[in-house]
Amino acid sequence: MPYRGVLLLGLIASGALLSGCATSCGANTDKLATLRRGMSVQEASGVMGCEGASVARSPESDVTTKEWNGPGAPIVNRTQLDFEDGRLLSFTTDKRYGL
Repeated sequence: MPYRGVLLLGLIASGALLSGCATSCGANTDKLATLRRGMSVQEASGVMGCEGASVARSPESDVTTKEWNGPGAPIVNRTQLDFEDGRLLSFTTDKRYGL
């Protein structure tokens, strides 16, 4: 029976870690205040708590856009970071779907 208790405890701990990771990925005002122009994609992704979703890449230049949920309601709000040559150029926050 002790093995079953250890297994259950491990499952509970794993669930807590996974839920913590899920909530730490995305934009909030503190994270946005930490972003600095010139940060690498890796540095900015570290601030945001995850890699983000690739949204666009300009064929004429080395500009890429990555997107995160938030700040606020993740279904409604989004934050997009633009990178040029792998360095943070700018970011915008807006509503999804023209809401």
